[in-house]
Amino acid sequence: MPDTPAPEKHEFKAEVAAVLKLVTHSLYTNREIFLRELISNASDALDKARYTALVDTDLEGQALEPSVRISADAERGLLVIEDNGIGMTPEEARSNLGTIAHSGTLQFLQEAAKAQAEGKSPDVQLIGQFGVGFYSAFMVADRVDVFTRSAQPGSEGIHWSSTGDGSFTIAPTDKEHRGTRIELQLKDDAKEFLDRYRIESIVRRYSNFVMYPVQFAGEEKDGEVQWAQLNEIGAFWTRSASELSDDDYKDFYKHVMGGFVLPGDEPLGRLHLSMDAPIQFHAVLFIPGRRPADLFNEESKHLQLFARRVMVMESCDKLLPAYLRFMRGVVDSEDLPLNVSREMLQENKNLSAIRRQLTRKTLRLLADTAKEDRERYEKVFEEFGVFLKEGLHLDNAHKDQLTELLRFSSTGHDTKWISLREYVDTMPEGQDAIYYITGRSQAELRGSPHLEALRERGYAVIMMTDAVDEWVVQDLTEYDGKKLVSVTAGDLDLDGKKDADDEADAAKEDEAPSAELEPLLARAKEVLGDKVSAVKVSRRLTSSASCLVDDPAGMGRNMERILAMAGREVSARPRILEVNGDHKFVKAAAALVGSGSDNATADMWIHLLHDQAHLAEGEVPDPKGTVERIQAVLDALASR
Repeated sequence: MPDTPAPEKHEFKAEVAAVLKLVTHSLYTNREIFLRELISNASDALDKARYTALVDTDLEGQALEPSVRISADAERGLLVIEDNGIGMTPEEARSNLGTIAHSGTLQFLQEAAKAQAEGKSPDVQLIGQFGVGFYSAFMVADRVDVFTRSAQPGSEGIHWSSTGDGSFTIAPTDKEHRGTRIELQLKDDAKEFLDRYRIESIVRRYSNFVMYPVQFAGEEKDGEVQWAQLNEIGAFWTRSASELSDDDYKDFYKHVMGGFVLPGDEPLGRLHLSMDAPIQFHAVLFIPGRRPADLFNEESKHLQLFARRVMVMESCDKLLPAYLRFMRGVVDSEDLPLNVSREMLQENKNLSAIRRQLTRKTLRLLADTAKEDRERYEKVFEEFGVFLKEGLHLDNAHKDQLTELLRFSSTGHDTKWISLREYVDTMPEGQDAIYYITGRSQAELRGSPHLEALRERGYAVIMMTDAVDEWVVQDLTEYDGKKLVSVTAGDLDLDGKKDADDEADAAKEDEAPSAELEPLLARAKEVLGDKVSAVKVSRRLTSSASCLVDDPAGMGRNMERILAMAGREVSARPRILEVNGDHKFVKAAAALVGSGSDNATADMWIHLLHDQAHLAEGEVPDPKGTVERIQAVLDALASR
């Protein structure tokens, strides 16, 4: 084979101006983020100075009071952010500011980690890891000037300047103290960032809890600038719960909820966590006193996420499962990996660990509230119970805990809400199932003919009126060994027959109605046709003449109604018509059919039985026909 030339090695090249444009125009979704990034860099510089001073007594400026100062010159269109932190040497300025994605913070963290490995324990919390936050300034500035001086003894001041075109200049400058001063010559469409209140709102939103004062220059008084502090400094969640009062938590709840809450919207529960293993994080969560209006919207708010006290996500849906989205609060962690712009959270095992801990602790908070304060928990469930029911369908791992948190209304209990445990514990002797009925309202369900036989036996029936209840009973088929049985579906066995012989006998009884009723059942199926799937003698009616029963193998009427309301095309299936063999009207109809003398009247009465069953459920599929049949009966009575 002929010799082939050795492959040539080339370096990837990048057009710096194009990369800078990508960083400043595509990496961030919101221009106001630039101030968060610059304040974070200033906070890092102060942290570096604090840490370095522990091991370097010659460091300059150790007597300076650490701060981040912001000033605005409206006439010149100039915004200034200044700190008295570690500063930069000329070499550091060239390296850190002249190379995109070269992070001095990351390098410093690596050195700090090395020191920790050698037995030292530096308390340093630095934000920047990617070396691109500084360049977000070009989103709002035509030119950026950086005046910096290192805290290292003998360092000279440096002036770095760039218009974001891919080049920069560096020159010596006179700077008296250590630290960094960044001057932004704002673009014409970014002059809003010269307004004190605009600046303050951004600081309070993203940097309210950084470790150092963030101050804004006010008016001069006696020749001195009056500096107003914009942030709170101390992160509420890092304080010990033992030193915080109920009023402190209520004030912080207002902050979490946007600074204002409606009267009566006091938190119904709170959770204050500080965890070190398996992952370090702090969290303060609240159960709101009222249901937030956006819970069913795609843009609903979630927990606020902070990274080392700087807010990186105002609404993070990754920290709790969807069914706990009503919780409000903050989570702060040093161990979560963010993407380069710090506006998105990357999925990883640390995030999963936080989510597991928060989910477990939140469910425990709810369980403790239910055990210790029934009235308070009932308020919680009235506001957020529907979401806990969602969890039963979505979170099989916590099914048992969620089941114990569910509450229902019952026909046989005086209290407004009962748990499944309370239902089972108060079941009368002979009852071996948990009976329930689903529908639109409690008033409608309490009057349902399906409850008659159960009421006569003293059996309570759970009333389910939330749409999600239809999914609950699919996932929760039994509790404490007791099956959940719908009173509107299939044959209702209230006698508790268990063995095969008894079940066979019961089936034979259903299949073989009395001789007086058999002709009526056959005629009714013939007359009603496809409107019903079958006609049977009821075992659940005691006072009503008829009712409609769902096929246990098919979709129930309530589920059909819910899907139809959601815009789903659902073809309603015919249901079973059950008649009360002891009812006078049914006996009279059976007599008419048996005599064979007046088939038209008998057929009308059969239709009326069907109409009554629909009326009992609040539905009239054939209003005109129903009215005509009722009127015919009334006319016949009047003519007597």
